[in-house]
Amino acid sequence: MKNMKKLSKNKILRLSAVGGLIFILSAGAISVLAYDNTEGNTVQEKIDALLQKLKLSSQQEMKNGQVVSTINGERFSGQSAEKMEKLHTKTQKQIDNLIARTDTERQKAVDEIRKFSKDKEINVDYKNTSKSSLNSVIPVEIYISGLDQYEVNALNNKIIQFGPRPLALNENTKEFDYTSRYSKKELESMARQFLQENAPEVNIDKLTANFGDKDGMSYFFRWEDASREIEGMHPFIQVGFSRGGSLLSYTNSISL
Repeated sequence: MKNMKKLSKNKILRLSAVGGLIFILSAGAISVLAYDNTEGNTVQEKIDALLQKLKLSSQQEMKNGQVVSTINGERFSGQSAEKMEKLHTKTQKQIDNLIARTDTERQKAVDEIRKFSKDKEINVDYKNTSKSSLNSVIPVEIYISGLDQYEVNALNNKIIQFGPRPLALNENTKEFDYTSRYSKKELESMARQFLQENAPEVNIDKLTANFGDKDGMSYFFRWEDASREIEGMHPFIQVGFSRGGSLLSYTNSISL
């Protein structure tokens, strides 16, 4: 394996737009092998080749396929749009296979999700590797479990965000308890207990509280670190509960 080396920790692989389709791909600080044993090509070279192939296909389809003119330029339509969408999805999957962690490494993230949900038997499916919207140098993995979605820090397997996943067309939304069961004070106490269990390293009493609610139905307990900024905003930790006590969402950018 003398021809093998590792990509630098903060290497952003590529931001590429092809025919109106956007790739946002990041290796962040994931340690990936830059060479494999069979072809001797670097991961970056393989990604470049896949993107180049997609670009050429897009140009060919733009020339000979179905397109429409819009205020933002020409776009694919009809069968061309369907064809390029499938090719785009296939290419993203191929690239994800190159930059994703192994099944064994991802199992640690799955274990954290099951611990978080307090259900050791829940089904957890890996979706893709990307970069955190809360800190672009942090590589994250997206997991789906039922109607829930988890964003996990690929460096330490800690959950960064939890909430409802995007729904397919005509798919029913997740149901929450909105009965008048708990007061705001009681829900804050529940939020503090939740954070003590899931993010004990964060001392929220040293942060700035910034609470909010939606029509008295949903309450969001947020604590911010006003002393610094990441991606143009103060790092924060937040828990959302319905007034009936259902966990709505969780976000932790403090640890990033």
